[in-house]
Amino acid sequence: MKRREAAPVIEPLISIVLPTHNGSHYVEDSIRSCISQSYKNWELIIVDDASTDDTPMKIATFTDTRVRIVRHQTNRRLPGALNTGFSLAGGEYLTWTSDDNYYRPAALQEMVAFLREHPNVGVVYTDYSIVDERGAVIYNISVSDPEELIHGNCVGSSFLYRREVQVKLGGYSEDMFLAEDYDFWVRASISFCLAPLHKDLYCHRFHPGSLTSRYTRERVLAVVEKSLARNLGKMSWVSPSMKSEVFRRLAREAARRGEKGSVVKYMLHSAFSSPPEFLVFAKAYLGRRGFLLSRSRR
Repeated sequence: MKRREAAPVIEPLISIVLPTHNGSHYVEDSIRSCISQSYKNWELIIVDDASTDDTPMKIATFTDTRVRIVRHQTNRRLPGALNTGFSLAGGEYLTWTSDDNYYRPAALQEMVAFLREHPNVGVVYTDYSIVDERGAVIYNISVSDPEELIHGNCVGSSFLYRREVQVKLGGYSEDMFLAEDYDFWVRASISFCLAPLHKDLYCHRFHPGSLTSRYTRERVLAVVEKSLARNLGKMSWVSPSMKSEVFRRLAREAARRGEKGSVVKYMLHSAFSSPPEFLVFAKAYLGRRGFLLSRSRR
């Protein structure tokens, strides 16, 4: 009797979106790092966000059938480019990479294995290296636990998530430019489990032309604060006392910028986030109100 051969195992498709705008200097390295992955069942969707340099010519030289190129006629900035790319993605797992960064060869293999081994996890994110313009490692980043999201972007540059995360969130918020990724992770944490994988699988290039170099920390923090203010109330995994503390932090930052209305709003959120904080707030408010009323009767 002839032995029947086992059917080949079909690995799930991973969709990688690569947005680029005038990224000709490094984009070829980024694309090559996708093509050289040990995991082979992937598609790469390059979104040329109205480049005016020779980026279109450079990306057109890649003839791998797994690579697709779409172009915006007008610049929609990073979150708009991501939404275009993911609207075309067919993968069971999704990720995106920058035109000046690159994957280590086993990145996709390691991340998809982690998600398949941990069905309760919606998003996995990994350690990575900061490299210079030539690709030399400057230092290594060990990512922190997801609870650190209330303090900043602990996810970093290397990640993979399930399609249902994208579907639930409805894409990237286009009013969150400069912190679109942070806002995505904050919103994801409301409904999904995020988990770190402590393997260095990615290289994040720091150079004068990078997005993080071109914008001040102040501008980035302002968008981060906007995302926190919008979503913190829905983050059930954050304790009431911690929510109250974060809202007080937002109030201090608003006061530093002279935004009196925001100060009052954040202090009210702080008070209502935690019963003990509310009692302190109410006592202080009523005490001050009583003092003013007594003075008005004189």
